[in-house]
Amino acid sequence: MKRTAGILVFLLFSWCSLHAQLYYFDIGKKKDAFTVNFLSLMNDAPNKFVHYKGKMFPSLDTIHLGSHICQMKITLPGSIAARYVQDSTFYCEFLMGYYETLEEATEGMNEWTDKISKALSRRVVVNNHDYGPDGSFLKENKICAAQHSGFFHPNISVQITRVLTNNMYRLAIQLYSGKPYYYYWIAKNEPIGGFNFVNYVKNTFLAYNIKTKGCPVEIPAYTCKGREVLNDSEFINYGKVGFEGFMDARAQYDVTFGNLRASLGSEYVYFMVPYKRPFLKRIAFVRFDDIDLGRRKTLIHSIMEKDKPVITNSYNRKDYEIWLSFVY
Repeated sequence: MKRTAGILVFLLFSWCSLHAQLYYFDIGKKKDAFTVNFLSLMNDAPNKFVHYKGKMFPSLDTIHLGSHICQMKITLPGSIAARYVQDSTFYCEFLMGYYETLEEATEGMNEWTDKISKALSRRVVVNNHDYGPDGSFLKENKICAAQHSGFFHPNISVQITRVLTNNMYRLAIQLYSGKPYYYYWIAKNEPIGGFNFVNYVKNTFLAYNIKTKGCPVEIPAYTCKGREVLNDSEFINYGKVGFEGFMDARAQYDVTFGNLRASLGSEYVYFMVPYKRPFLKRIAFVRFDDIDLGRRKTLIHSIMEKDKPVITNSYNRKDYEIWLSFVY
């Protein structure tokens, strides 16, 4: 009995940890000063750049009003100033220059984007944003470090802002702290195992704005768990029960996961969602074009373990439930 329980715990741990992704960039024998310093900062991002944070500036900053500004112990070759900014987030900012025209600033932005791409061995995903001529924030290249299976959430920004006092164009590089989510690509033309299930999922995404107390669309084999609001997001939850232990629930969860990948297609990516008990695993799907939006339509696929209210079998004391949560 102890041996069987130990094997089950090992399988559960291995299954739930399968997609853990290492956030680390090998500097190796690289000699280029920009690459070495840039990758050193990237590796320290999960630590809020604590190893490169210097003393606090005694005077107020004219750009980041109300923020705590510190010096940097490291710089990026080619920058003319560096600072550590601490407000609602923690990030490093490197001033790369001022330009008289937007065209010159854009050329500089693209050159530094290419230099960052080279430092990351050309394994990057770049999202270009043009915010228009109005306002002070004009253009931005958001950069994601990529690997074969996917890419990390963008934590690098090369951006152009207008200095309103002299109408010059300011070019800066920002690196954000924290360990970013890792998004997995979905291959094109994955085989679909359940066509009806696919249609129900897509219809639920489309019908989210139908204001009902329950769920806008029925999904066969799933029970409507209702709507709930957490923080500023609305959840529409569906649940499925009736599994013969963990292995049966895991098999059903994996089949559903495969069908979700195939149904949503390559315009979507997925990532592992942090969780606590009773959840055993949570995977979220989001459109690639929406990854850097503050609010985005998201589908969360979860499995949870609960104590049985009435125990009839000493070998099976747990109930398992699979959830589909549509988040808006």
